[in-house]
Amino acid sequence: MNINFKVDQEKCTNCKKCVTDCPVLIINGKTEFPEIKEGKEQNCLKCQHCLAVCPEGAISIWGKSPENSIGNTALTANTTELANLMKLRRSTRRFAKVELKKELIHDLLVKASYAPTAKNENAVQMTVVDTKEQMLKLRELTYEGIKKVKEAGELKDEHQHFGNFQKLWEEKKIDVLFRNAPHILIVSNPKSGTLPVVDATITLTYFDLLANSQGIATLWDGFATTVVDEVAPALQAQFGIPEDHEVVMVLAFGKPGVKYARAIQNETPNIKVIDL
Repeated sequence: MNINFKVDQEKCTNCKKCVTDCPVLIINGKTEFPEIKEGKEQNCLKCQHCLAVCPEGAISIWGKSPENSIGNTALTANTTELANLMKLRRSTRRFAKVELKKELIHDLLVKASYAPTAKNENAVQMTVVDTKEQMLKLRELTYEGIKKVKEAGELKDEHQHFGNFQKLWEEKKIDVLFRNAPHILIVSNPKSGTLPVVDATITLTYFDLLANSQGIATLWDGFATTVVDEVAPALQAQFGIPEDHEVVMVLAFGKPGVKYARAIQNETPNIKVIDL
């Protein structure tokens, strides 16, 4: 296994920051210049902490060069603005009939991929519908999937309301599942992952906040998630979800069809301080 760990000896000052910050302690600081301990390369988490922590930009790893990274002189988010964005963010169930630009959607997905994952597994799959045309096809497939389960008599008692949703769509084109959203994002993760649900949820949270910062409305769609995950799981193969993945959440998103004038007022948060 070659992780391509390289040290620019002209830049390195032997500050040992890469050595002490390595989560799995595989960098040897006792040599003239830092190097990976013999036989330890397979323990690398691909976290790139060594690349990130080096003040001189002397370290590259996995073919990643420090010159291609954003420097930590970049402006940090304004705390008040970020807090206000979080307070004003609403679950939206009315979307404008507007298709977002593919470039914008995929830029948000790339940025959301920086979300942390357990053991730096980075295995979250973001399955997106980036056109209204594809969304219409997916919507039809989903309701047809429910219909097949219902007609086969396989709709569980706790899922009977989905049969009603399917009937509403078939007879009146009322879309309860997706609320006529022009786009959806499905996050999934390998079931064998360390923390599959947590990893996918954090990634979706990153996407959600980034989207709202761009004036894009979002809905964590529990109804659609239940259909894809439990009611008609055969849909997963049609949507390109790997068989070994767990579907964690479906997010509907698009330009909002409603504007909220103000934030709500939360009740007292449930906070418990540990006092030992």
